[in-house]
Amino acid sequence: MNAHSIGTDGAERRRHRRYQARNETFAFFGEHSGTLVDISEGGFAVQCAVFEQEPVASDHVDLFVAEPDCYLPDLPFSLVGEVQTVPASMFSTLTVKRFSMQFGQLTREQRAQLHRFIADNTVVAADS
Repeated sequence: MNAHSIGTDGAERRRHRRYQARNETFAFFGEHSGTLVDISEGGFAVQCAVFEQEPVASDHVDLFVAEPDCYLPDLPFSLVGEVQTVPASMFSTLTVKRFSMQFGQLTREQRAQLHRFIADNTVVAADS
């Protein structure tokens, strides 16, 4: 069963059901790291603290879960959206953002690893 949403232009944006990541599931991309919020076979969302003007500069992500020790390296992705989740403070250039990422072209092996990662490291389907 696939979940989907319709964008403001009327085009379908989501083709895969999203699953909520377990606590302590992390994403590492470039110089950034953050907490994996949710994931699907088509992409993922990650929340992280960043400096306000600092863009996501990497095009590959490593996913890591501490328990059980699970590591999924070097997955291609592209940034498709970002939302500031904590109001900006006038006293700090540090903000918390949620980045929406779409997976790039995955190899057959990466797709199999991603499928296993989702099966083993998510708790429930995320809200659409």
